[in-house]
Amino acid sequence: LNFYIDREVSFMDDMRNTSAPLYGKVEPATTKTTMSVREMRQLLGLGKTDSYWLLHKNLFEVILINDKRRIVISSFEKWYANQVKYHKVNGSPPGEELCKRSYSVPDAAEILKVKPETIYTLIRQGKLKTETTDFCMRIPKEEFEQWYRSQSRYRTAADRERDREIEAQTISIPEMAKLLGIPRKNVYGILDCKKYRDCFVIERVADRPRITKKSFKAWLKSQSTYQLQKSKKETHEEPPLKLQCPKNGKYYSFQEIQAFYGISRPTLDSWVLKEGIPTMKLGRVKRIQKDAFDEVLKSKRKVEEDV
Repeated sequence: LNFYIDREVSFMDDMRNTSAPLYGKVEPATTKTTMSVREMRQLLGLGKTDSYWLLHKNLFEVILINDKRRIVISSFEKWYANQVKYHKVNGSPPGEELCKRSYSVPDAAEILKVKPETIYTLIRQGKLKTETTDFCMRIPKEEFEQWYRSQSRYRTAADRERDREIEAQTISIPEMAKLLGIPRKNVYGILDCKKYRDCFVIERVADRPRITKKSFKAWLKSQSTYQLQKSKKETHEEPPLKLQCPKNGKYYSFQEIQAFYGISRPTLDSWVLKEGIPTMKLGRVKRIQKDAFDEVLKSKRKVEEDV
């Protein structure tokens, strides 16, 4: 019975929205303005209980036609565009208007290139205000922009690109300490000194101070207490090894390899095992074939010549 009543109401609604003159060509029907609860249920893929639960929440406008509840489509679409919990079975994704005016926590994390846990921490600290829509936490874009302008620690992709330009023209506190060869705390002392305070131009990137290279060079020339330190070679290139001739001629003893090339016994045993270097016993002493070992040595060390 409910099925036939729904069909009758739907037919009456279509007839009400149809303009049919008595003479001439029939004009096309106008768009439907209402739909039945059953149609809404099928549209969202809901069960009967869930669909009537939505009606009782008064989320959209409902009218009575012939004692049957009909949902105003325009109000339904407005509700659909401002929530993200319910999805149409076949149709556009939800939350179009909601996404225009607010961010989800994952959206905000993606903008700042941080983990969602960082955004939740900012919310708990009261730095980011939120609103709840259908049990989903959202961050209004106005609130997000206001918070973003009030700090410089977290940066968007566009601002990070601009920060790189500033970083190219500045040096950090640790970099200045390394250039002068002094502890970092001494650099802070120089920046706070009344004598030098006006010499430096400070820029802040990600909430950290940076000194412009131009002001640093000008300060360096204006005083004689601090000077740039000469860079030291961090690595010392070892001289190439010279291949040695064992007493046996064709075979090394383990002791000879250790004495000739400074290779430890565990390393030597590892090479024999991993590289498959052939060995043999001459009497009670285990020896290593010279040619095979020399090839492995050349691949692992810098060798000058063969004798």
